[in-house]
Amino acid sequence: MSTQAFTELPAPLRGIRRGPSLLWWLTALVLAGLVVLGMYGYLQQRLHGDIVTGMRSVGGGGASWGLYIMLDITFVGIAFAGISIMCVARIFHLRELRPFSRIAGLMSACALSMAGLCVIADLGRPLAGLMNLPKYARTISPFFGTFTMVVGAGLIAIVVLMYLSARADASLAAELLPRGKFFYRLIAAGYGNTPFERNRHRIVSRLLSLVVLPLMVLSYSTLGFVFGIQSGRPGWFSALQAPSFMVLAAISGTGLLILVAGLAGRFLDLGTELPERAYKWLSTTLLVLIVVLLYFTAVEELTDRYAAATAQSSLSREMTSGTFAPLFWLTTGLFTLSFIALASMYMRRKFSLGLAMTVGLVVNIAALIKRFLIVVPSQTHGVLLPYKAGSYTPTWVEYSVMFGLIALGALIFLFVVRIFPLVPIKGIEPAHLLSTRVTRPRRHLVRWVAFLAVFIGGAVLATMGFLWSARFGTEDFLDPVVPYSPVLFIVGLALCLGSAVVFELFPRPLVALEEKA
Repeated sequence: MSTQAFTELPAPLRGIRRGPSLLWWLTALVLAGLVVLGMYGYLQQRLHGDIVTGMRSVGGGGASWGLYIMLDITFVGIAFAGISIMCVARIFHLRELRPFSRIAGLMSACALSMAGLCVIADLGRPLAGLMNLPKYARTISPFFGTFTMVVGAGLIAIVVLMYLSARADASLAAELLPRGKFFYRLIAAGYGNTPFERNRHRIVSRLLSLVVLPLMVLSYSTLGFVFGIQSGRPGWFSALQAPSFMVLAAISGTGLLILVAGLAGRFLDLGTELPERAYKWLSTTLLVLIVVLLYFTAVEELTDRYAAATAQSSLSREMTSGTFAPLFWLTTGLFTLSFIALASMYMRRKFSLGLAMTVGLVVNIAALIKRFLIVVPSQTHGVLLPYKAGSYTPTWVEYSVMFGLIALGALIFLFVVRIFPLVPIKGIEPAHLLSTRVTRPRRHLVRWVAFLAVFIGGAVLATMGFLWSARFGTEDFLDPVVPYSPVLFIVGLALCLGSAVVFELFPRPLVALEEKA
């Protein structure tokens, strides 16, 4: 390809056409090394048992949940924030956020995949857990919602939203890039970029977002309920757990999006595709969220120290002036400094992308420490029984697995960037459409019948799977009437969300071609 032809390519395609740089290969090599280290650490855990980790039973003076659960909450929070940003941009027609939607979606997909691996790493018998959970999970357990709606439905929703939005760019990539035409045409699935198809996609994506957003809010709240409804665990039992989880998730996800988008704009030549106005919008959102989190923290500590039960007050003292005080004041200070940095930009009316990216990194470090303080202290110092205070010190095995999972998610993100545009392409039509006249599709009835059949079938399957998982038709202590009922519930949700794909793809529109004179 000539230099002129290369410069005429849309900016999101230039990086793919140019090929990986030396920096990309070095980054991939470092990430791959961390993944190998994480695999080695997990192999030691499987060979020798959980004794090689710092986790112990709560009654034995330790913590049965540690870095793995902390990282699981972190990944799920990032995924929740990414999905929310995608949906909000579509529902409220926030055009300035549209270039960030694919970055947010890819972050969410990688994060949710790693969240599932975190739970597997935490299980002492992962194979038994993978077999028993889909077979016997009960709806009264918050873990049911975590695994079915958070990981299952969340990942499906991301894939559907990203796939439908990627078809137009895949069609362009098949026209403009010399390699991978079969791959891009497979994703495009006959997309013709006609006015009818564009309008149909806008309607479908907006309606799908209206369904997905409240579903994700409900499902992510169940993760907060895993902690918040444990009445016998001081520090966890609180009505603020679910909203605090959501605010903390939005902070880490928004901050990471600013950081990743800023790096992509610099190293992938996408600066002109990612408007400064959108960065300002995200920074403002992050500023408000930090204020809300600091308010929640102050209210929680005031309540615990002023009028809480003895065990709760004792745990609060450990957090503010005892064992965990350095971590508590470190994360509070990092959030406060982040607030000051963002507020100073608005007071000076001068936006700095570098400062916003730095804040995005700092709040994610603070959020990670905050989640550690949520998970661990209530196990080592928050018991109601007359046990001695315990301790938890992660070993190299846990650290290696943690950094390996983070590196694996980053590596997946890095490879996807090399094969597909990270930012939607705008203002260009495929060449083969420039000389065609497209008629309006005539097969509306077939499309609606196929869509309704898949959607209603999925709804029925999800309803029955939920009822059977709730032991409908049998006693509470018995197995469900139909084995693997939770799987039926997930499959039903997948069909309901996947019906949007059916509506857009089936049947293909009737196109009449007419060459220009």
